[in-house]
Amino acid sequence: MRDTRVKASIVVRRVSALSTFYKWAIRNHLVENDPVYLAEKPKRPHRLPIWMEPDEQARFKQALHDNSDLPENVFGQTPETIMLTRQRYQVLFDLLQNSGLRISEALALRVSDVTVVGQYARSVRVIGKGDRERQIPLPAGFGEELAAWIGDMQQTDYIFCKEPGGDPPVPRTVRDYLKKIMKKAGIDKKITPHKLRHTYATRLLESGAALVDIQTLLGHADLKTTQIYTHVSTERITELVSRL
Repeated sequence: MRDTRVKASIVVRRVSALSTFYKWAIRNHLVENDPVYLAEKPKRPHRLPIWMEPDEQARFKQALHDNSDLPENVFGQTPETIMLTRQRYQVLFDLLQNSGLRISEALALRVSDVTVVGQYARSVRVIGKGDRERQIPLPAGFGEELAAWIGDMQQTDYIFCKEPGGDPPVPRTVRDYLKKIMKKAGIDKKITPHKLRHTYATRLLESGAALVDIQTLLGHADLKTTQIYTHVSTERITELVSRL
């Protein structure tokens, strides 16, 4: 795998999968040892996360909430259905930017996971990786938007269901819609739903949040995963100083 220039991350995943298989085989007395136990795992290259700068966030928000580009008919859909789809993605992308949720976590949310007080959604309950539960507080401005969106839904409904009682869109569909909005906003960066999570974390760090708090909000099991954002902050500071 090393000779064919396969990415280090792919090599690590393949070695891990083989190791898991051989551990199972040993437990079931099919083999006596794990031949990949001593296999060399290449180090993954260190890459800084991609996120949106404040001006890009503003352009994205403007493009997302501007409905003037919506067609009157798409494959027989009514204007009302087309508008509802846009509104669904408006709330979804606003949620990702204001909570740092993984796309899988956001799409799995049900109305019963949202704590609403008066006209505001105060927080969302998330079951993340490793079945770890966390409660994510929401900014007041977005909390009002989310509360209005789920107002007439049933408690068991998915927040982003395509129809009452139905399923939410799949992640690939979400990525495609986000790509369309990014193009509309004139943003050339390869922004995915996960990059909105990076944007949220970067904003938290720049506003003075402690790494351990960011770790809790993002649901990272290991603080080392969160520490990548310290490199982001350092690089930004260096760039700002270079402009003097």
